[in-house]
Amino acid sequence: MINGSSSDPARFLDWDSTFFEKRIAWVNSNILSPDRIESINTWSQQNSIDCLYFLAASDDDQTVTCAENDGYHLVDLRITLAVKLSEQNKSNPPESSIRFAAEKDIDDLRSIAGINHTNSRFFTDHHFDREKCRQLYEIWIEKCVRAENGRVFVWDHQGKAVAYVTAELNSDQTGSIELVGVAPEFQSKGIGKKLVSSALLFFYNNLAVSANTVTQGRNIHALKLYQKSGFAIQSIELWYHKWFENSH
Repeated sequence: MINGSSSDPARFLDWDSTFFEKRIAWVNSNILSPDRIESINTWSQQNSIDCLYFLAASDDDQTVTCAENDGYHLVDLRITLAVKLSEQNKSNPPESSIRFAAEKDIDDLRSIAGINHTNSRFFTDHHFDREKCRQLYEIWIEKCVRAENGRVFVWDHQGKAVAYVTAELNSDQTGSIELVGVAPEFQSKGIGKKLVSSALLFFYNNLAVSANTVTQGRNIHALKLYQKSGFAIQSIELWYHKWFENSH
């Protein structure tokens, strides 16, 4: 949850702050200037901020220079990909091993999520507790299973979920994939691509016209997976974190 006036240079993040036990805010712009830097720092001091998230435009030289000069640390690239949906998606019907996730799968899915997303910006930034970072994705996949506007597809092996992909339907006739995870012993078997194909078919059958996803620049495996599934890169942004001296 994001709190604060739209005129403020940053927004306080309730959920992140409570979860990580640090006061965290999000910079309200994707560009920086010397004047904006001063305004952000003043606001951060007034609100006792420990950490700032800043998602920067990758094509603005002044922004990059300002960020580097003011102590922002580059933690990741945010890569957005998209694919148009068509009759072609029906050419890859779901396999018998793929089914919807159920409550009984949550423990297994949490175990997979806790070890599958260690190349995220949170793991990159060692100010965040490693166990908390794992728990973040465990909570995320559990929420996806229980979400009303989406599904989680799992790969079933002898009655146990060993891989997953999340599929969320949006109000603008698009679908979103947030997480893909495969248990270590089932990786490199093509399971991830088959799950993504099932998600795209689900979107198409529910009248979505396109699908999108976001991944990290350091996650080469995910980028290859999405590109093999027909996705193309739409944008690249820079994730920065800034920590203040009062942080602990």
